[in-house]
Amino acid sequence: MSSLRRLAYGLLRAVLRHSRTENEEWARAMLHELDFIENDWAALWWALGCTTAMWRQSARGVRRWFSKQGSKKEAGMNEGGKKALGFVSGIGLAAAVGAIGVGLWLLSFSLIPAARAGGQWVHLTVGVFLPETIFVVATILLWRKRRPMALGIMLFGAAAGVHVLMHFAKHWRG
Repeated sequence: MSSLRRLAYGLLRAVLRHSRTENEEWARAMLHELDFIENDWAALWWALGCTTAMWRQSARGVRRWFSKQGSKKEAGMNEGGKKALGFVSGIGLAAAVGAIGVGLWLLSFSLIPAARAGGQWVHLTVGVFLPETIFVVATILLWRKRRPMALGIMLFGAAAGVHVLMHFAKHWRG
């Protein structure tokens, strides 16, 4: 066997040794095909062409793997961004409901002068119980499909509730 043919065999055996499992049969077929090539130079060119084809095939597999990894990361980032946006929008919605509750409480003093006499009860009803009830109902309704938004509403509602409890603990006159 000439040195050119030995080089061709060595090259294809190396390709077979280092090929991925799904490409081994193809590499083995290329190695056996080398036996039917009569010219040594043609055999070497055959081996070089087969090696190039196997490299390209391996590069496609690696590219596919990297593209799958990239899409997983992008999907994760997009999903995380959606969750953050839902959480922040839930806090914003709850803050708007709280502001409306405080506005109604202040408006009740203007529209109903007798409300000043029972100010704490009007404050509790319009400024606390009504918004807190809305927070609880919204959290329950949104929990399955819009959990981050529900969590934002729940966080704001809990903070507002703690604020009200601290206020009444400090100012309560029995």
